[in-house]
Amino acid sequence: MRVSNDFEQQLNVIELRLDLVPHEPKPLPNVARMCVLRERFKLSGTEADILWYLAASAARPRVRSLIVSTTGELICTTEVLRTLVFGDAVDARAFRELSSDSKLIRAMLVEEHRLDASRRVWTATPRIMRWLCGEDDKANRQPVAIGNPVVGTSVVTTLIEGMHSSNSLLVLVGVSGAGRRTVARTAAATIGKDLFEVDVSALPPEADDLKRELTLLARECLLTGGMPLLCNVGTNTDERGNARLRAVATHFAVAIEGPILVTAPVNYPAMRWDRPMVVLEIKPPTSACRAALWHHELGQGTQEDAEFLATQYPLAPALIHHAAKGAKARANGRKMQPEDIYAGIRAVLDDKLGDYAKRVEVTQTWDDLVLPEDQMEAVQYLIARIRQRRTVYEQWGFAAKVGKGLGTSALFSGPPGTGKTMVAALIAKELGLELYQVDMAKITSKYIGETERNLAALFDAAEAGHAILLFDEADSLFGKRTEVKSSNDRYANLETNYLLQRLESFTGICLLTSNHESNIDPAFQRRLSLHVRFDVPEAEERESLWRAMLPTAAPVAASVDFAGLARRFVMSGGYIRNAALRAAFLAADEGTEITAKHLERAAKLEYEGMGKVAYQAA
Repeated sequence: MRVSNDFEQQLNVIELRLDLVPHEPKPLPNVARMCVLRERFKLSGTEADILWYLAASAARPRVRSLIVSTTGELICTTEVLRTLVFGDAVDARAFRELSSDSKLIRAMLVEEHRLDASRRVWTATPRIMRWLCGEDDKANRQPVAIGNPVVGTSVVTTLIEGMHSSNSLLVLVGVSGAGRRTVARTAAATIGKDLFEVDVSALPPEADDLKRELTLLARECLLTGGMPLLCNVGTNTDERGNARLRAVATHFAVAIEGPILVTAPVNYPAMRWDRPMVVLEIKPPTSACRAALWHHELGQGTQEDAEFLATQYPLAPALIHHAAKGAKARANGRKMQPEDIYAGIRAVLDDKLGDYAKRVEVTQTWDDLVLPEDQMEAVQYLIARIRQRRTVYEQWGFAAKVGKGLGTSALFSGPPGTGKTMVAALIAKELGLELYQVDMAKITSKYIGETERNLAALFDAAEAGHAILLFDEADSLFGKRTEVKSSNDRYANLETNYLLQRLESFTGICLLTSNHESNIDPAFQRRLSLHVRFDVPEAEERESLWRAMLPTAAPVAASVDFAGLARRFVMSGGYIRNAALRAAFLAADEGTEITAKHLERAAKLEYEGMGKVAYQAA
């Protein structure tokens, strides 16, 4: 290569003739690095010489003196490059190697600048200059924490074998937080390779910006010699997400020689990248693996404590890692308490679900709930189904028999105020799980495919964190499919179809409430673990509700006829709660205890608000 022989000798001669200082007190382009760069980018001899001249002229005063003495120019114009690289003869390569479609320009190794209509100037890009001069940040990079993979060694072994193959596409599929990146990092560290991680979902959507960003990423990957790991491929399946994926195949994958690693969801999109593809599924860990991970990450407590956490909070491995870090930070050096661990868990769940749902703080108790016996039995069955899922699915082997539908989903339907949302909150409190109420406004979007993307992110986050999702007024999202008469109908049906498929594969807990169960698509009924219908309470139940809604600390007159209130006002628990609160404010304003007069007046106001007429007591 002329860079390492002729050119260096020529520089030495010119330096002696011009009596130049050997070099400036700053890093200079390194010939050995130039040889590495030529190999990694597969540059021709001419391309390498052009790049070396540009880099050397920018950093070495003796090269600039050579240019001035030879050509009379201080900058690298076409004439200068033609004289220094190609000799006096006009050579078409000077234009071909520096055309807009040349490798030097496409790979962003060289930048073109126009002085005027007829004169152009080229310079080595700043990033290439830093790398050639040894100023790249690789030596200053902090090592990435490998973590503690919970998958079997066979998966890591298979991945390592794939890393040794040329031009392969290694796809790690699984749910969010299952440890796909940890497996990739472990395999790469085993064979002494660095990973160059790219979050595909965060790439710019505009075509020109996307192409430029992918070119820069490919250049950085080749410069550092890292093995590319493309994360979150296929998490966005809308039109923009598919466009990103096509651009990755066109502008990034073709520039990389050697294996490319990909993390993708289980239902990943087609990746036709003209590479042999190896798919490795990272399955959710068993409870035993989660217990081992909790014990390892917390670094304290007994094995029984870890098993309790694994059963009570079967988080994805990544969330266990971050929850433990949060707990340690909260403890700040002292011995961790259960409150520290719970705070760490809540923090990671808020971070995962906060964009689409709000955590519900539960203050009620079972004493505040009044339900008929058959409905209460159904609720208790639902709690048992959630609590005993490990025993039934894992220890007794029902998971292999059932296949799909390992999650738990229930519909609570009935008139307003009958306790549907309250029951959902009490179930979460009983199980020690966090309840997140979905914000429909943040989920639904007028843009095609955006709603499905938001739902995918929501379900993935809930699955990883094992939080309970609550869809209040679920008929607005889980509505019946309609006859297609317009494009709006078609896209609305697509949303319902996606929900049907995702709910069937969902392994978490999903609770729906609705005042109009007839509006919900019948196909959801088969996917429900339980459907509980809440009716307006009978007189005896209403009497119990009136009593339950008044706290023990509140001053209540002994003469209040709760049975009479229950007979006169046929209301559900929610309206009784509102009436009791109204009566409390009326009594507090008068400075007296809560009397029958206050309760009747409040109940009458609430009744009229319902559009009903209260008759006068006899």
